[in-house]
Amino acid sequence: MRNLITIAVVVVIGLVAFNYFTTGEFKVLPGSSMSPEERDVNRLKGDFRRAAQEYRQAGRQAGISGMDTTAAAEIALTTVAGVERDLKFLRKDTSDPKVLESIDELLEDVKKFKHDIS
Repeated sequence: MRNLITIAVVVVIGLVAFNYFTTGEFKVLPGSSMSPEERDVNRLKGDFRRAAQEYRQAGRQAGISGMDTTAAAEIALTTVAGVERDLKFLRKDTSDPKVLESIDELLEDVKKFKHDIS
């Protein structure tokens, strides 16, 4: 019985973590009440977070092992540039103030990331 409860708790924690990283909200199940623009922003936020993490990981691998990780870093930077481009495009087509605020926050994060790596 304890094993079933432990498994259930681990599954719920896993779902909450997955939904937080993909939507930015602490929920067991993702909200279906989100507009298409909000879903796009959340997808782009996840893409940006993954690309930033991959860039940092490439830097760590190069520092630790001395391997050439420029290709991995370049792919991550290309992904960040694509996210920025998509956000600017989405910003032009959106009128929802909540979505615009999310876009502006994410654009600021992208700008800060680019400044930090340069």
